[in-house]
Amino acid sequence: MRRTFIVVAIIIGLLVVADRVAVVAADRVVAQRIQTDQGLPQRPDVSIGGFPFLTQAIGGRYDSVTLTVHDLHRTAVAVHSLTVHLTGVHVPLSSVFAGHVSSVPVDKATATVLLTYDDLNAYFGGRHLTVSNGGDGEVKVTASASLAGHTLAASGRGRLDVRGTDLVVVIGNGLDITIPLGGLPFRVALVGGKATNQGVVVAATANGLVLHPHR
Repeated sequence: MRRTFIVVAIIIGLLVVADRVAVVAADRVVAQRIQTDQGLPQRPDVSIGGFPFLTQAIGGRYDSVTLTVHDLHRTAVAVHSLTVHLTGVHVPLSSVFAGHVSSVPVDKATATVLLTYDDLNAYFGGRHLTVSNGGDGEVKVTASASLAGHTLAASGRGRLDVRGTDLVVVIGNGLDITIPLGGLPFRVALVGGKATNQGVVVAATANGLVLHPHR
């Protein structure tokens, strides 16, 4: 009985190791294909969640895949990071073996965009504006101007709103500051934003996303 238990334990251990090796290899392949599909300048970080991985591969549906792209410069403002969480990624195993994965449907996709205050202030520099965390999810905006050799500054707080592909700081009295974010990959649609200590965090969705690995 003890020998049988040891054999079973060894087999389980080998399966776990094989599962982890397979998921690491899959992460790398998916990252390469996502980079090609989205025309990214660098390979994204990819993490395929769920255990065991091999049963997901056999079933052709991956429960959770997280993609993170760093230092993205497709928009007017540099994006520190774009993290996309995919739920229900469909890749039939037969298509993988045949080498003909023409499209990868995704059931649901949500995204988070992080804009640092340094990058935002670099964008606003020519307008003599600086932004920082104003607390309670709002942005503190400081405007400065030189007058008779003196620097004058005024500041106020504004909430974040979404208008199409723009993130807007709404201060009031018609004073809106636009942060253009058009051109993000993965068909990202902005939902809302808030100011944090790390920067401005923008929530987004990417519904109807279909990846084309060989396009």
